[in-house]
Amino acid sequence: MSLEDWLRSGWLQRNSPTLPQIQMLLQIVDRELADAQASGLSPDGKFQHAYDAALQLSMVALLASGYQVPKGFGHHKRGIDSLRHTLGANWSDKADHIERCSRLRGRATYERIGVVSDDDADDLLNTAKQLRADVIVWLKAQHPVLVPPDV
Repeated sequence: MSLEDWLRSGWLQRNSPTLPQIQMLLQIVDRELADAQASGLSPDGKFQHAYDAALQLSMVALLASGYQVPKGFGHHKRGIDSLRHTLGANWSDKADHIERCSRLRGRATYERIGVVSDDDADDLLNTAKQLRADVIVWLKAQHPVLVPPDV
């Protein structure tokens, strides 16, 4: 299904992105990436911050494309899945990986501690950093008016 199919299905809404919106979301991403790298953080905490950064980056690409996911309507899943439509098929495997991380995050948040290993946290942090770099390149190529001046 395309993003337009998702729109017709009610999974997405149209949204007109603004530079201040994109700038604010990228500031959140940078805060989450910095927090994920703070010393003394548990693997669960590092993982949560890296996940939040990846999720926001998914939303940046979706918003820049003119869409948003209605809250409470599979917000995380739809946002992550949209990467294959916004950034392209080369992000399909990474979108699947982030989706698996979403389920792991859910267990770590709602079920018990110690679900996430250091390797899991490091891997998701590296994925989020790569996603940030790819989103910036994509924004510059596809939506240059939405690229904040400090990026």
